[in-house]
Amino acid sequence: MVGLGAILPGISGGTLCASFGMYRPIIDVLSHFRNGMKKHWRMLGIFFIGVFIGFVGLSGFAAWLLKRSTVPVTCVFIGLILGTLPSLWRDAGQKGRCRRNVLELLFCFAAMLLLLLLFERHFSITVVPGIPGYFLCGLLWGLSFIIPGLSSSSLLLFFGLYQPMLEGISSFDLTVLLPMGLGLLACVLPLSKVIGLFYQRHYAAMSHGVIGILLATTVMILPPVEGGLAANAANLLCLLGGGAASFAFTRLSEKLSESKS
Repeated sequence: MVGLGAILPGISGGTLCASFGMYRPIIDVLSHFRNGMKKHWRMLGIFFIGVFIGFVGLSGFAAWLLKRSTVPVTCVFIGLILGTLPSLWRDAGQKGRCRRNVLELLFCFAAMLLLLLLFERHFSITVVPGIPGYFLCGLLWGLSFIIPGLSSSSLLLFFGLYQPMLEGISSFDLTVLLPMGLGLLACVLPLSKVIGLFYQRHYAAMSHGVIGILLATTVMILPPVEGGLAANAANLLCLLGGGAASFAFTRLSEKLSESKS
């Protein structure tokens, strides 16, 4: 779901990672590789196999979905994000919660919302597809995983790289995949150490800030209410279905974790 969702414009891979409880383990591994791998290697191994299948194997399917039913698919992913909020809220308060943390959540929500609105209205640059352009794609993918709420696909649409990148991924073109991989590593490795350090020293502030960013991104990808009653009802069902599914899976995951401990 993270791999497929990260391809869709407007949806952030980092947001989905945070929603599904994968953000902290990834940051732990990238910032402290040896200790992080000892703790999370099984979970992350299976997770990244799924990401690869969703990102590379389903990129053609994502392109087809975008042409046929963009709004219902977006509603499903909005539901998936919203359904995980209760779990994220509980996790953010693990080490205590005070009024300042709530203010930090609201500040991050407002700042991210303002940033996304300004970017959407005033930013448009076209980049010629090629090795430098696909290296930029990798940098933006890395940013979207490290900074929850930042949608790399939306940025790539602004740069004019989204469609050629999607075609290159679906055809497994190494002239697209290799520069993207290098750009991804060049972005993720240094930034993850900084984020990991902030989590160690300011866990509550970081966790509540991520929730604020996640909520701002969700607001920005809400589709407009238009069309007939049947279409809007179908979109609402997609949203509720996604929310119910992710809520059920997060509760199941919590129960499994409790039984193991």
